[in-house]
Amino acid sequence: MDPLALIRETTAYVSSLSTHVKINEQELVRECEDFLEKHKIKPHKEIWADNWFHYCDIDIEHESSTFTDLTAKYILVLDTLNFCFWPEEGLEYEHLARGLKNVLIANPKAFDADQLAKVTTETLHNWFGRELPNISERVRLVREVGTVLLAHFNGSIKEMILAAKNKASVLVDLITSYFWGFRDSAVYRGKQVFFYKRAQIFVGDLWGAYQGRGLGKFDDIKQLTMFADYRVPQILESLKVIEYSPELKKMIEQKQEIPYGSEMELEIRAVTVHCVERMRDYFNKHHCELLALEIDWMLWGRGEAMLDKLPPHHRTLTIFY
Repeated sequence: MDPLALIRETTAYVSSLSTHVKINEQELVRECEDFLEKHKIKPHKEIWADNWFHYCDIDIEHESSTFTDLTAKYILVLDTLNFCFWPEEGLEYEHLARGLKNVLIANPKAFDADQLAKVTTETLHNWFGRELPNISERVRLVREVGTVLLAHFNGSIKEMILAAKNKASVLVDLITSYFWGFRDSAVYRGKQVFFYKRAQIFVGDLWGAYQGRGLGKFDDIKQLTMFADYRVPQILESLKVIEYSPELKKMIEQKQEIPYGSEMELEIRAVTVHCVERMRDYFNKHHCELLALEIDWMLWGRGEAMLDKLPPHHRTLTIFY
């Protein structure tokens, strides 16, 4: 079955039963209408390469350049490591992205499959000049990427991407089939629920970096959902678009860890996915064409810009986000 359809179906199921996280319908509509009013002439679009901390060697003026794979290698390593920064105070996504960008500028072969397959804790420490949280898992996941590319795709990320034949759903399926570390699912009240956050964000980042061309061309990019993490529910809750139960809100405010796979944790992520789906549908109904991933980027960027003003985000120790 289409993995992207499974994500939408199963997260909607959780949202329909959720007791700790709810969508505030009135505030959702208010937030959407406020956005439409501010962008009535031309919707604001986030440009992936405009973020100074991203590596991107794509020359959008020349079509031939869109098939180079150095940016794709960077994105795969970035999204392999893109999880769980909160155990280290002050560590954010931009530090990861900028660190990997500097590595690739210094050594364009650093992210070749044979190099990834043999990374060590010392390698990652040299990349970032610091020890990342859960370092042993991060080393394992990077090595997995190199090993799988060598074993199944002749060491070529381009071969893997082209095997999807311009289908986001197929590439998500390939990633989650071959790379165990990307299989982001859990069980909620006896039903398997799918998120595939890092697999989806890999596809979304390719699309954004390559401007929807070459290695970033996906005919079904509209089918991607948002990428269920910490920041987007944090900003949605601060906007009152989603609401937490008193028990959950207290745990988050006190920075208590929410166990991975618990009903609370799954409801936070699933309701967030369903909420962004609802927002996208509202925008499209009002002639504002936005992808779920674009709404994700806008909300994420909004959250990053006001970190010092936001209440705490939920804390879950996991490799998936």
